[in-house]
Amino acid sequence: MIYIRYIWMVPVSLVLTLIALITAPLMVLLQEQRDGELLNGSTWSEGPRLPTWLDWFMTPDNSLDGDETFQIINGIGYWSQVRWLWRNPAYGYGLAQINNPYYTKVRGDKTIKDNDNAKEGWCVVNANGLFQLVYVKRIVFTSRCVYINVGWNIRALVDDNIISPNN
Repeated sequence: MIYIRYIWMVPVSLVLTLIALITAPLMVLLQEQRDGELLNGSTWSEGPRLPTWLDWFMTPDNSLDGDETFQIINGIGYWSQVRWLWRNPAYGYGLAQINNPYYTKVRGDKTIKDNDNAKEGWCVVNANGLFQLVYVKRIVFTSRCVYINVGWNIRALVDDNIISPNN
């Protein structure tokens, strides 16, 4: 019965994602310096953030400059901030659907990844009626992977490399 909420959550998420992808270059122009979490929630400091009325489009654990890895690859500046919003469209909306306290259940291997040093496997995360299924399979004779990601973006709740605001 709890999954009935997907009937309205998914269409709203898709519309907000489309809005985020289209308006990211304009949203970045509205940024302001505000205190908040940085570097995947590992520190608290001032950084470029969207105004509070745009929180559904903001990543709450990073500024518009992104995390350390993103900064190394993309640098810091207007276009990198636009790319950060494109990489995480309507991220704040997705997190707003998880009510604290949240209870997570993990099946499979939560350490799988598809980037450098890829690790094959699957992982299913459930939290407060939401789910995310991730499957990674290396393509033979290449350095590429098949990456399937279905459900709500909640895997970060069980990622040991991300500090949760509830810790």
